[in-house]
Amino acid sequence: MHSISRLKQLVSVVVFTLVLVAILFLALCDNSQIGIAAPREVNGDSKAETLLSTTALTPQLYLPSIFRNYVIPAYRFGYCSTGGPITQYPSISQLRAGWYVNFGVRTTSSHPQTMEYVQTVRIHQLTECWPTRIRDRSACPYTLPYSYTLINPENTSQLVTAVQANPGALWLIGNEMDRYDWEGRGQDEMLPEVYAQAYHDLYYLIKGTDPTAQVAIGGVIQATPARLEYLTKVWDTYQTYWGVMPVDVWNVHNFIFKERCDDFGADIPPGCTDAVCTRNDEGEICYGKIYSDNKHNSLGVFDQQIRAFRQWMKDRGQQNKPLIVSEYGIAYFHAGMEDPNLVKDFMLATFDYFMNTKDCSLGYPADECRLVQRWAWYSLDDNNPNINAYSYLIDPNTSQMTYLGEAFADYAGNHLGTP
Repeated sequence: MHSISRLKQLVSVVVFTLVLVAILFLALCDNSQIGIAAPREVNGDSKAETLLSTTALTPQLYLPSIFRNYVIPAYRFGYCSTGGPITQYPSISQLRAGWYVNFGVRTTSSHPQTMEYVQTVRIHQLTECWPTRIRDRSACPYTLPYSYTLINPENTSQLVTAVQANPGALWLIGNEMDRYDWEGRGQDEMLPEVYAQAYHDLYYLIKGTDPTAQVAIGGVIQATPARLEYLTKVWDTYQTYWGVMPVDVWNVHNFIFKERCDDFGADIPPGCTDAVCTRNDEGEICYGKIYSDNKHNSLGVFDQQIRAFRQWMKDRGQQNKPLIVSEYGIAYFHAGMEDPNLVKDFMLATFDYFMNTKDCSLGYPADECRLVQRWAWYSLDDNNPNINAYSYLIDPNTSQMTYLGEAFADYAGNHLGTP
């Protein structure tokens, strides 16, 4: 995925350069393509700028608007969109991001300034209450035998159509499969052995339709012992039935949430065992890793989780694969977190971390041993009152870039075209 996307960017640069040279050559060889540069304002100054001298007639090259406005995006930088087409926001291109997710499959999607849209196939294990989402598996057990369903798209025919329309795209299989539903809502809850089956089915469906497609696992919420146990069960189940799990791109979310049942945060994964999840006095498995709320923006924990995931990859012979973080950010809004500067400082610190943290004992050798190759901030435009009020880049009500968005744009703008 990394090499294919990088090649696309290099091709775009080469094509742009060749066209620019050709136009310049024609302009210099054909007087019909040369105009006289009229005096123009400089940075709002009323003084006229003379290009060569006060008396010279200066050739002026007028490029088509597509070339005047063309900017190579910051390939590694991304964001998570939760609304409609991102082109509804006039300032969207100013963010300079190279990719984004919208948590679904799109046959056609917006690609401002050659941005990459990363597809997310949404799935869910069937329960006896489906499609009503209820967390309590005693009241609402999984159907027997275990099975799953597609949510977005609704069926495999629609998926095939989308794959055919998007050759070479990156496909994430599921989203936070390790999260239990909550009342009326949820993500893609699945037992790990069922996810292994779903991944197998969808991987080969996508690859059979488009051999150039890139396929990644869905992102688990964070690389804690409970979540890594979940992935180990997926890996082992797959290997038992089909051999080594084929993954083009590894993917993880990197939130810092506490893992306590029926509470805000990450809960515990379906199928979590006594080995990593602790029982309460009633014998219920009720919590895993408990991060205090003030650890939500801890760069130390952030680094520990990334390294834990990379170590998990290495232990399974997967170090030579790229890793993306397809969702992370500041979600908590308790006292102390509702601070625009805290959110901005955390975001920029993670950008520094992703760009500069290298470790050849764990990282991706093809990327100078960086631990992470691409990342997506949460969010572009989610102003849900249950999410931190300073965590989105564009205000969906006004379509204006936020204080955080300006910081994102400034940082990404310094890495345009960076492979």
